[in-house]
Amino acid sequence: MYGVIDFSRIDTLPGGCGPFAPPAGWQGDYRQYLQARFDDDIGVRQQITVVSRILVCPAGRTATRFLGPHAVAAREFARSVWPSIQRN
Repeated sequence: MYGVIDFSRIDTLPGGCGPFAPPAGWQGDYRQYLQARFDDDIGVRQQITVVSRILVCPAGRTATRFLGPHAVAAREFARSVWPSIQRN
């Protein structure tokens, strides 16, 4: 369904590929966009959770690079997911 996923490179460019990339021409609150995608799409939720796990527990993995205009916000969002899952 999603094809090959490269978790070492996260694209945040509108119109880009992956759960962190809004559609082309998108404008708005990026954090709200990610939260809505996370809440509403199981595939997006799974991919963001995998990225979160990689960030929190890198153990020999290739470092994840966030690219594009929302790189910092995307990293912060992903980093926040794993601890919230662990509390439940």
